[in-house]
Amino acid sequence: MITFIDSNIIIFSNIQEYPEHETTVKKLEEILSNGKGAVNSIIMSEVYHKLSKILDKKQAKSRTKKILDSENILYFPIEKPTIEKAIKLSGKSQLRINDSVIGQHVIDTNADGIFTDNVKDFKKIDKLKIIRLRGSKK
Repeated sequence: MITFIDSNIIIFSNIQEYPEHETTVKKLEEILSNGKGAVNSIIMSEVYHKLSKILDKKQAKSRTKKILDSENILYFPIEKPTIEKAIKLSGKSQLRINDSVIGQHVIDTNADGIFTDNVKDFKKIDKLKIIRLRGSKK
């Protein structure tokens, strides 16, 4: 089982002061016990950007590198056809391009879904399985 881990989940799991931290860590551990997590360049750039605003740049870099070096997290590069489909999807679904690329990438890699707290945007993408941080089904 391969599940993409959205940037908001990675950020919540890295900042103990966030109210979502404990729930996120528990659910993330459950997901990773059943398979691998996955990220791409968009997710990791969002993670680094947000962590560098919350923490200092050195810690943000260290935590981002730790994720990329983790045996439990796979890194998938984004291919040109995925970008092309995501551009169409963005226009059709009124989504930010980053969310369109991430969602399309999950579909194109045949991953089992995306673990996210951003349900309102990702639910606009047909065929995308969402694993919610809060609540239940899509």
